[in-house]
Order: sequence, then structure tokens, then C-alpha cells
Amino acid sequence: MATTTTKKPKDAASRDALAGAAPGKIRFLNAGDRSRAICGHCATMRDIEYQYRPLVLEKTKVTVPKVLVGACLVCEQTVSVPAQSTPRIKEARQRQMKEQNARISFELEDRLNMIAAEVDARPEPFKGALFRYALERVVHDKLFARQVWKQAQSSAQKGTAGARVKFRAELDLPQQAMVLASVAGVHDLSSVLRGAILAVDGLLARPKQREAIKRDLRLLAVGSGA
Repeated sequence: MATTTTKKPKDAASRDALAGAAPGKIRFLNAGDRSRAICGHCATMRDIEYQYRPLVLEKTKVTVPKVLVGACLVCEQTVSVPAQSTPRIKEARQRQMKEQNARISFELEDRLNMIAAEVDARPEPFKGALFRYALERVVHDKLFARQVWKQAQSSAQKGTAGARVKFRAELDLPQQAMVLASVAGVHDLSSVLRGAILAVDGLLARPKQREAIKRDLRLLAVGSGA
């Protein structure tokens, strides 16, 4: 994605707002604002104008309506997507969720139910939220991922097989987690989820991390309607 440099706003109020903005803060753009950026289609620097238009996501081919993008004024192709459009795109991705299925032992299901009870959550909706949380942390938190891989390969995750869990997740989240899992020697989603349950349970057993993880889990319970 091309880096854009916003021209000075036309009106004094906008100029004052930008002048007073703290370093590193997002500068919000309006439809009609212009800047310059390298257009990949034209293969050269072009003037671009920010417009609200449909955006097709490259991986999923999902069309997100009314996204603010920087469009080339010569070829009209989308050149850049400002940071302020990210929440709208993320929301569209989250709506495109796919059901995931996995198997865990009855013993691990009991642990999962106890974790839900610790934050006064209903187990069924909470399970999905917990698994999405764990997969997200696996992708972005190397220390947590190591704990998951360790627990996934430990004897503690074994038990009486038979409990089946279903949850919905963004299309690419389980795939990203499984790429990392395969490198670590864990080759199926069920093992990843079993390891995640034990990793979260382990964090709850540590006095220094217990309150922080419980706070995260309570937020999950609220967000999932558990």
C-alpha cells in the first residue's frame, strides 16, 4: 500500500486542527482531500483524491461498501487506504466468519467450563470467544504461542475423547495460526485448541498474571454475550 502525504487543508479550521495534533495521531481525511502517491497501475507518482467507494478485499473477494480510499486521478484505480478505514474493513471481515469444528476431551471441556464460570459467563457462547482470542494471540504473541505449542504436545491434554466444539472465526485466522503451529510441530486445529485451553488455564494459575487474564476473559464474556 502506497504511503501518502496529505496536502495542507484548504480551510483554516482544518489547518489549526492538524497543527495541534499530537505526533503519531491519525490525521483524519475527508472525501475530496488530495495528496500524491505512487500509483501501482500507472507505475509513477500521481495526484490522488480521497473518495468513498466500494473496496474488494484481495484475499476473500468480499466487497466492502463506502470505504474511504485514495484514488488515482489519472487511471481511477485505488492507490491507498488510510488508517481511518481500517475499522470498517475489519468489521466486514468479521462478518465473513466460517464455522470451525474440533474435538477435545471431556476433561478439557470441564476445564473450559470452569474458566467460563470464573468470569460468570455462559459456557457455549464463551467457548467461541475464548478460541478466537487464543488464535489471535497465537498469531501475534510469540510467548503465548510457545505455551500453546508446549501444552498441545503435553500429556496433560490427553483424556477421554468425545467432546466436540464448534465456533466461528474470521476466514484467515485459523489458517494463520495453523501455519505457525505446523512449524512448531502441531498439525491439527484440535491440538491447537486443546493447547490453548491449557495455556489459558496456566495463566489463571499464576498470581502475577491472574487478574490481567481474568480481565481479558471478562471482556470476552461481555463481547460474546456469554
